Amino acid sequence: MYTRKLKCFVNASNIHIGGGATLLNDFIGATKLFADRDFIIYVDPRFNVPKVFKDNIFIFKIHKIMRWTITHKIEKQTKENDIVIYLTNLPPIIKHKCKTILVQSNRLVVDGFPLSGFSIKTKIRIYLERILFWLSNNNVDYIIVQSESMYSILKKKGIDENKIRIIAYKNKEDITKSIDPKTNFIQLKNSFLYVSSDDPHKNHKKLIEAWCLLSNDSIYPKLIITININTDLHRFVMKNVEKYKLDVEIKPRLKRREIIDLYSQSPSLIYPSLLESYGLPLIEASQYGLPVLAAELDYVRDIMDPVETFDPHSAKSISRAVKRYLKISNNKTLVVTPTDFIRSVIDL
Repeated sequence: MYTRKLKCFVNASNIHIGGGATLLNDFIGATKLFADRDFIIYVDPRFNVPKVFKDNIFIFKIHKIMRWTITHKIEKQTKENDIVIYLTNLPPIIKHKCKTILVQSNRLVVDGFPLSGFSIKTKIRIYLERILFWLSNNNVDYIIVQSESMYSILKKKGIDENKIRIIAYKNKEDITKSIDPKTNFIQLKNSFLYVSSDDPHKNHKKLIEAWCLLSNDSIYPKLIITININTDLHRFVMKNVEKYKLDVEIKPRLKRREIIDLYSQSPSLIYPSLLESYGLPLIEASQYGLPVLAAELDYVRDIMDPVETFDPHSAKSISRAVKRYLKISNNKTLVVTPTDFIRSVIDL
């Protein structure tokens, strides 16, 4: 007699790059350990599906205009003992008959962070996603977040704390930094890596402003960033590189393997992002043993203690943190006595 396997349906139809793609890749790789369950996974057509040779995983590419149909497609196939997982950062618009879990890894969707700097199209999308999240979050049984900060935000906004679970994710392998003498490593201590997308909250402009301040003191540390080219941000960076003779290297559109290579080759990570639900590069840098200079914000302290911290809203604060790390003294304002003050004023 045929016994139906329990099924796990995964909606990842809006994921193709970044931390979401990393999580999805590792999720797919881990399904081999659960042979007693079938995994039906819906992905974005742009997602580079890893090669899998297992008979318990079924991957379907769903075109963008058809994403709205997936929830109903899943509902038609589920039984009460199945599980549905949404990696989309958005809950389903209906309540499934089985256990339903949302992995919420986009803080912009659940927090009221200002969207200045984003394009009109992106602003509209995020505003709509915020509305959908708060209208439909009761359709899931659990919301998984990856940090105490995200837990606190959801709890403060009225989500039942018993519904929220913190499950911090890290890369599928415990990685240790190893040095191959044949590799051309970036061996200078005054070299900093920043792995991130181009989004405004990643705070690249303030980081470049800090590098400009350092150049005014004849300090020229190397900075490696992973932004795209031929964008407004790229033009801003290049304008300042030319004006201040900055040592900035841009590595656009890197594949996952190339990013891993960067971690293994770099002496330190700098992370000025204003907002993160988790901050996967911080975890990955720690796995490689990289010293980290990061914003003094909750999302950082949730997962690590950086060697130096700074106010991410202040280019001067960022530049001072770099100086401290490089053991370069910062000039302090001289504090004088009232007598010396009057004498100084008179002598002007």
